[in-house]
Amino acid sequence: MDLFNRQKLIMDKLNEQGTIKISELSKDFHVSRETIRKDIYSLEKKNSLQIVRGGATLPPSTITETRYSKRQKMYVPEKTLIAKTALSLIRDNKSIFLDYGTTTNSIAYQLNKAPVHDLTVVTDSTNVLKSLEYKASVQTILLGGGLRQSEGSLSGPLTFTSVDNIYCDIGFFGCGGIDPSFGVTNHYFDEVEVSKRMMHHCKTVVLVADHSKFEFTALYKTASLQNLDIIITDQGIKKATIDPFYSEKVKVILA
Repeated sequence: MDLFNRQKLIMDKLNEQGTIKISELSKDFHVSRETIRKDIYSLEKKNSLQIVRGGATLPPSTITETRYSKRQKMYVPEKTLIAKTALSLIRDNKSIFLDYGTTTNSIAYQLNKAPVHDLTVVTDSTNVLKSLEYKASVQTILLGGGLRQSEGSLSGPLTFTSVDNIYCDIGFFGCGGIDPSFGVTNHYFDEVEVSKRMMHHCKTVVLVADHSKFEFTALYKTASLQNLDIIITDQGIKKATIDPFYSEKVKVILA
C-alpha cells in the first residue's frame, strides 16, 4: 500500500471512529508502528489530526459536522432493527436509562412512536431528550453536568451526584468497541465514568451495538462482559465473531 492510500485510510478510520491507535493501524495495514507514526506526524503538519498518546484524534478546529452527526448516518438500518428489538424489553410503568450513543438515541426515537405508558427515561444525552421531549406518556429525567456539545452528552461531578441518587429497572448502553478479551470500551473518559456508575444502578444492563463495533477496542474500558446481562446486535455480524460471546454468561440477541 502506497503512502497516499495509507494516509487516506487513516483519515477514513479517524473520521469514522473519532480516535485511532498506532498499534491497531500497524496491524490493520501490516506495516511497522514507526511507519504509522510517520504518517500521523505528516497528517498533523497538514492540520488533519491531533496527536495524542498512542494515536490521534480529530482536531476540534476541523470539525464542521460533529462526529455524533456523522455516526448517526452510519448503519442506520442496523441501528433501527436493534432499537426495535430493544423496545421488546421495555415495560410500562418501569424506569430505563439511555446513554449518549447514537444507537441509544435510536431507541429513544422508536420510543417516541411506541404506545408506551407511564415510562420514566433517565439520560445523560440532550439528543435523547430532544427525541422524547414531546412524548406525554414518558417522563424524561436529564442528568445534570457539563455538556460536551459535539456529542450532546453530560458528564462531570454534577452528573455523578445525580447518578448516585437514581436507580433504573433497565439500562441501555452503547459503545465504541466490544471484544471478548477486553470487554466494552469507549472513546471519551468522562462519559465512560457516567456509564460505569449507571451500570451499577440498573437491575438489567443491555449493550446495544451494531456489528461494526465487534473486535474493535476503543481507548477506555467501560465494563467487562460479566457486567452485562444482554447484548443486542444485528444479523450482519459474522458467526466466528459472535460465537465467543455465547460462552459468557450474557444473553445475545440478533435483531
